[in-house]
Amino acid sequence: MPDYMPILILMGLAFVFAVLVILATFVLGPKHPTPEKLAPYECGIQEIETSQRRFPVKYLVTGMLFIIFDIEAASIIPLTILMRQLKMLGFVEMAIFAAVLIIPFVYVWRKGAFTWE
Repeated sequence: MPDYMPILILMGLAFVFAVLVILATFVLGPKHPTPEKLAPYECGIQEIETSQRRFPVKYLVTGMLFIIFDIEAASIIPLTILMRQLKMLGFVEMAIFAAVLIIPFVYVWRKGAFTWE
């Protein structure tokens, strides 16, 4: 436990600092709400229609797919470094990992997740 004490103290100080900064902004910050400040800002363009329509999820799907495949691709690097030490077991593990990457990629490609209208 004594080895972790500096880390716990640092975490406690960081938490106290974060709380103090948030409280200071509420107490010391200016409070002059006007209709212009409270209105939603959309790149300087006035609203044409209400925001109650459905938002296309293609953007979110593309972002999630990028993150998933980026993290999985970064996970290959340690395997490639240890490939000579792992020999055939490493090759089989890399093949399984590549299949885990390729099968969902082909599936979402066939479903049309990468096409834009």
